[in-house]
Amino acid sequence: MHKLIQIDLTNANISAFEDYEKQVIPLLHQYGARMVSGVRSVDRKAEIHILYFPDTASFERFLQDPVRAKLQNDWLGIGAVTTVTDVQPVPYIIE
Repeated sequence: MHKLIQIDLTNANISAFEDYEKQVIPLLHQYGARMVSGVRSVDRKAEIHILYFPDTASFERFLQDPVRAKLQNDWLGIGAVTTVTDVQPVPYIIE
């Protein structure tokens, strides 16, 4: 399963956001997950991640990860707003 993570960084502390990401993204592998792609807008006001998880249970375990849970207060103070959407890859054929 794939998750589209849309992150509004308009009012975020970018340095704190990047510190948080450096601690949380490496946790993905423990749940059989990975970051497929990540991009940030040139104005640094938005970021998009596409994450892969083997199943819903893996995603739920990631959300409950003890390291991630300890960082929750840090996340709340960053000022980023996140939207998570289930997505699926589209096999475009371009000729």
